[in-house]
Amino acid sequence: MVSKCWERNPTRGSKNPSDSGNEELREVLQLRPIHLTVVVGTLAGATTLLISGLTLVDFGYESSSLHVALETVIAAISIIAAHLVHGRFRQSQALSDLVLFYALAAIAVTNLLFAALPAALGKAYPDGFATWVPPAAAVVGSSLLLLAAVAPAMRVELTSLRNLDRLAAATILLAIAIASAGLIAGDRRPAVGPAFSAGHWSLDALRSHPDVFINILVALLLFAAGALFARRAEESGEELMTWLAAGSIVAGFARFNFFFFPTLYSNWISTGDILRVAFYVLLFIGTAREITAYQERAAASAVLDERRRMARDLHDGLAQELAYISGQAKRLSSLTAEFADNHIQLEYLAAAAERALGESRRAIAALTLPMHEPLHVALAQEAEEVAVRIGLRLDLSLDPTIEVDPATRDTLVRIVREAVSNAGRHGHAGQISVELKNGEGLHLRVVDDGEGFDPVIPVTRGFGLVSMQERAKALGGEFRLASQPGCGTEIEIVIP
Repeated sequence: MVSKCWERNPTRGSKNPSDSGNEELREVLQLRPIHLTVVVGTLAGATTLLISGLTLVDFGYESSSLHVALETVIAAISIIAAHLVHGRFRQSQALSDLVLFYALAAIAVTNLLFAALPAALGKAYPDGFATWVPPAAAVVGSSLLLLAAVAPAMRVELTSLRNLDRLAAATILLAIAIASAGLIAGDRRPAVGPAFSAGHWSLDALRSHPDVFINILVALLLFAAGALFARRAEESGEELMTWLAAGSIVAGFARFNFFFFPTLYSNWISTGDILRVAFYVLLFIGTAREITAYQERAAASAVLDERRRMARDLHDGLAQELAYISGQAKRLSSLTAEFADNHIQLEYLAAAAERALGESRRAIAALTLPMHEPLHVALAQEAEEVAVRIGLRLDLSLDPTIEVDPATRDTLVRIVREAVSNAGRHGHAGQISVELKNGEGLHLRVVDDGEGFDPVIPVTRGFGLVSMQERAKALGGEFRLASQPGCGTEIEIVIP
């Protein structure tokens, strides 16, 4: 550590208790994906148990207009969700996203052809068709959703993608053709009545409807998909996976409700329909938040690209010219050493060019800095760069938990650069320490073992010190300076 021979009494302390309390509150309010999935699944399961299992409430409402509106909204949401996931796949080109798109597309087509369209037309498919085709389509959609939860994130080759797209397009066209033929041959919609209501449910009523048992298979597939999506969300931290996990569990309970009251293709509205709507609402929220996050990332990437372009222009233009001027001025200074006046003027010119070159390098470093780089990383990189260039031994003690906005981070980085540069160039220090910690506010300290100076004498307070003081003041902070001839210098910035 850098030793000092003056007495100082800076403000010290541990982490602000109020900040710690706020962090703990945020941790409590921010549920992990597995916890959110369990909470949502518990609510859906309790609803299923109370209404369909224990039959405490015999819930069932017949309304053709409500059913049409419900199926139309569900079909629209499923199509939008599939479209948004396809946009995600276009960016990632990952197999897992492609399978997820196919799963949502299959679910969207199933809803459109076998629920929304018949409800809007007021027609039903022939008995054999209606018994097995829609449930089989539901099994395909849920199976693809389960496959999407376990598919690897490997990149899809262009040739394979084209073949898969052709196969998917052919499958959709075939489904549309079959559904159209079925609707043309069909009659009025059936009305599933009290034999399937929660209060009158019995195995005898199911003997003539064996297709209802398929709902159990679909529910199990959805439960498995929900569990795997939750695990994937825990591992990757992807928010979309969290919403898919919760939604899949809700959809599983919706299918389980349809086992007791299979109203999916009738004019009756039951608990399963409400849970099915909840699944699509969760799916829509997840995909909408995904596209919002993508837009934010795209905007940040565009800003960073522009900053890097400006940095390249500065480096290739201004910085190169300043480096040439500085080098030539130093060369001329050495050649005209016998002429004292010219020698001094050339030294001033060289010093000015050196300062301008240093400023251009600071601008380049600031522009190439990632928008959301942590404060401790930015300070460490800046201090190490200057210390290596000047030849200083550097001691860093930086708290990685401190977070500030980008503007504050850039200002503190400039202060550290100026302080380290001054310690080496003017204080002739051999070792310097940079410390960042949280006490009663943010504390940034730069201490060197250089020659030191008397801060009371105005002539010793150069522009660099004034600049650091003004930057600290602009942040609403306090600039503290402690120095003494022969005892080094300490600079401290305190931001409340």
